[in-house]
Amino acid sequence: MPDRRQPDAVEPPDPFEGLVLDEDFVRSATVSEPSARARMLAERWRREPPVDPGGRRWAMDGPAASRRSRRGDSAERSGRFPRLRGLRRRRGGEPLGTRFRTLSRGERWTAVLGTLIVLLVVGGLLFGPNRAHTPQLASSTRPDTPRPAGDRALPGGGTFAGSACGQHGYHRFPTAATSLPDEESTGPWLRFDSYGYQSTGTDRPGEFTFDLRLGSGSNAPLALTAPLGSAGVAVEIEGPDGVVAAAYGLPTTVQDAEHTPDGHGWLITENGASAHVVLPADALCPGVDAQALATGLFPRIGSDHAVAGPAPYTLTVSVADAEVAELRRATGAKLHGEVLAATNQLPQQTAKPV
Repeated sequence: MPDRRQPDAVEPPDPFEGLVLDEDFVRSATVSEPSARARMLAERWRREPPVDPGGRRWAMDGPAASRRSRRGDSAERSGRFPRLRGLRRRRGGEPLGTRFRTLSRGERWTAVLGTLIVLLVVGGLLFGPNRAHTPQLASSTRPDTPRPAGDRALPGGGTFAGSACGQHGYHRFPTAATSLPDEESTGPWLRFDSYGYQSTGTDRPGEFTFDLRLGSGSNAPLALTAPLGSAGVAVEIEGPDGVVAAAYGLPTTVQDAEHTPDGHGWLITENGASAHVVLPADALCPGVDAQALATGLFPRIGSDHAVAGPAPYTLTVSVADAEVAELRRATGAKLHGEVLAATNQLPQQTAKPV
């Protein structure tokens, strides 16, 4: 039968578009022409909504469709979920899930596993362990760049010289650098017995400990004001980026020495005495890792287990007292001034770790 419709006439809507057909009903139709079967289905759907194979009744213009339309219109008016609406369809108007549903089961598992691997890799890079608590000297001898801070009192005693962070050549006692003894020095002396870093527990920060030896260098004793020198003990640690730790007035424990007659000082003899000084982690400049810094206080060791170079970081411990200058003048010592100082750098005798 020839088609007598006008060329410009609008084609009627396709009744099959967007619908799930009842295949059993279609197969059981007794008509033989496809066009007649289509008209038959359209006539039936006008009387009753079609039914999908799962038994659910629906229609393009039914109540559910109207509810969906109302929700979509209200979302557009309110401006909610603009990103979600934009992500529902890819370029060209094809829904995102359409291509995924056409994949086989094996292809779906491959896509899911690939997505999980990408998420794990990205998550590991973004949420890895905090590097601030990781020693950085495993790959570098620099425990980070110090940041300036203000001076403040330390919990156990003494003062943190935070204003010196990042400076080069800072010493609480300015003549400390020129008061270091050499192998030919005579008179009062101060040197390291041992030093290092130790952790005091999981809930407490660690601390640097310094075991010192000091002596009068002559038959005459050296009388020092308690706790050790009238100005106390000062500690500075300096590296390529300047001072990374500094404190003064630190508490000190003295052994193998007798008290002065007035009970306010120590008599240091030629045989020497020992002193124990603690530098808490609070005396480190902001941004400096304690464990990494502790590694940088020791000389570099070569493959032959011999000293290959000086320590990357210079440690200086100094004591100041007027009695030091007096004894040096009396004994004709090469060094002058009232400061006793010790350093971890060569040719100072290398100390053993704590």
